[in-house]
Amino acid sequence: MTEFEYIAVLISIVVGLGITHLLGGVGRLIGRPGSAKAYWIHLLWVVYVFLYLIQFWWWEFSLSGVETWRFELYFFLIIYAVLLYLLCVILFPRQFPEGGDYHDHFYARRGWFFGLFIVVYIVDVFDTLFKGTDYFMSQPVEYLISTAAFVALFAVAILSRNARFHGAYVIGAIVYQWSWFVRSFGTMP
Repeated sequence: MTEFEYIAVLISIVVGLGITHLLGGVGRLIGRPGSAKAYWIHLLWVVYVFLYLIQFWWWEFSLSGVETWRFELYFFLIIYAVLLYLLCVILFPRQFPEGGDYHDHFYARRGWFFGLFIVVYIVDVFDTLFKGTDYFMSQPVEYLISTAAFVALFAVAILSRNARFHGAYVIGAIVYQWSWFVRSFGTMP
């Protein structure tokens, strides 16, 4: 087993747990429709996080070309995967009250959710820097612009309870994420 394969196994497990957690939450909403009241904006953020997890896992495959692994890079990748898993836990907590409302849950936890997403995007920048200056400089300008825009909008989302803003933001985020998939990987996921 190569170093990459060894590291990829742990990252894949954590990402897989995140996907499993999201699917389990959606499954509970479908399987027990009266147990909790769904909220469309919350569900669209579930879609966004799901896409982000898939993109992260697929992108990590590109690291198979890294010849020398340093502990710092390994640690950062594990932290990155753990942060993504925590986003899933915020969206679908393990214990959700019977008859609970995901509308109320979403707005009550928006500070944690969007604050954690700010950390994820900052970690992504450091992760990119860890791979070397040449690698960082090879990123398209769009990477830095989109990262800054997402962080700024996450900060607004922490402060806002405006459903129109949150709805427009999550729809725009999903469209952008899908566009990034297609443009980055050349095929549709």
